Amino acid sequence: MRYTRITTLAAAGIVLALAVPAASAGDAGRRAAPAVSRAEGPSVTLAAGEARELPRVICPSGQTSTGGGVRLTPDNGVFIRESSPGGTGWDVRVHNLSDGPRTVTPLVVCTSDPTITHQVGNLVSGDTAVSGAGCPQGQVTAGGGAAAEHRNFLSLGEPSVAFWNARAKNTGFVRSGVIAFVRCSDRPHSLEGSSTLTPVPASQTRSAHAECPAGQVPTAGGGFGHPNVLHNASFPTATGWTIRATNTDGVQRSLGATVVCTSP
Repeated sequence: MRYTRITTLAAAGIVLALAVPAASAGDAGRRAAPAVSRAEGPSVTLAAGEARELPRVICPSGQTSTGGGVRLTPDNGVFIRESSPGGTGWDVRVHNLSDGPRTVTPLVVCTSDPTITHQVGNLVSGDTAVSGAGCPQGQVTAGGGAAAEHRNFLSLGEPSVAFWNARAKNTGFVRSGVIAFVRCSDRPHSLEGSSTLTPVPASQTRSAHAECPAGQVPTAGGGFGHPNVLHNASFPTATGWTIRATNTDGVQRSLGATVVCTSP
């Protein structure tokens, strides 16, 4: 299992700084504006109570992943355990806690940017665990994601200029944690958040959206809110990022979306 390998590295205190396969790193390639594309994997129908690791969604040849996520139909009842970069693709694991079938579709955002590197944060355990991964000096956040295990579900995926923060809530009896990943670039990227927060009543599911500046496209995204507002779906649009989450708390909470953008 991928998580076991990641956990072993994190437990040893190893932080990876790897060049990720992408386009040629020649000077001409570095000066040219990178291509940004999106791809979808096959849709999968989950039975009630089923947990599933979805097939990895792979970027086109010459590109690598910066962001990704999953769409959901109907749009509640499934919770995200992993949404993270894997090689030149994107990995997603979900758990259907609804009383009926749900259809999920994994997605990936890809770039031909040859300066992309991959950084791995530390594994952090706890009932509410937060992990972060940072970029090397001189690079900025182009994307990121997180992986959790057992009944830990993601409730935060939030970029900053050179960092990616992730949080997971433990809803089960087995103590486990979360680990963050960040994809970094030499090229300029911008960060945008929801213009307003979305109220999420107790036990209800709502969506939030963040838009890129005019002329830019999303390379990654996520959401933020209370630790008990757990993510159901997270996916790019042509010009922004949408997050959908369920408030598992007994009082109203809020939800916001974040998006990392660049000029293609």
